Amino acid sequence: MGRFKELVDTEEGMRNFRIKYNIPPHVGVRYAAQGEWYDERKTNEVVIPMIAFIEGGMTIPMGTLTRNYLRYFRLSPTQCAPNMFRVLGSIEALNERMNLNLTHHDINWVYNLQHLKNQGYYLKSRQAEVRLIQCLPQSNKGLKEDFLIFSGQWHDGLPCPVKEGEPGGGPNYLIYMLNCLDSSFSIIVGLY
Repeated sequence: MGRFKELVDTEEGMRNFRIKYNIPPHVGVRYAAQGEWYDERKTNEVVIPMIAFIEGGMTIPMGTLTRNYLRYFRLSPTQCAPNMFRVLGSIEALNERMNLNLTHHDINWVYNLQHLKNQGYYLKSRQAEVRLIQCLPQSNKGLKEDFLIFSGQWHDGLPCPVKEGEPGGGPNYLIYMLNCLDSSFSIIVGLY
């Protein structure tokens, strides 16, 4: 049992969690411990670590920046270390409060996606002295043991991946041939 289960192990606790983290009433939510969620998840349900809400600013429906970052790298929330949610949630808050309009491309400019075996994916600064978000904890030990499974309309029409996969994001390049005045031009277009 993880340290956050007590927040949602009663009807009143779940109701309070929904209110505190603005989870809409039409979205189904249930608790699952580490190791249990894989068998309990049904089709079109997403599993999100509770720490993503408690310390990472996760919202339902998921914020645009977080969703786009996960989609870009083909990651489900269960594959991400807690610090990734802290960074993404903090940047979402900056966008909202300061009207910055930072995107997942800006995050990729400052951070590299890294994988730590059996721990998940995390963000590492490309240069130690340049970070968008400071003061992150050095350890996430014991913070990714509690999960929530969401069903129904947990997204706003464009969901993040719900199954674990291999990151394969990054620009895909297509070559288009345009015939213009009997001349062929090659144009390389980056799809982000």
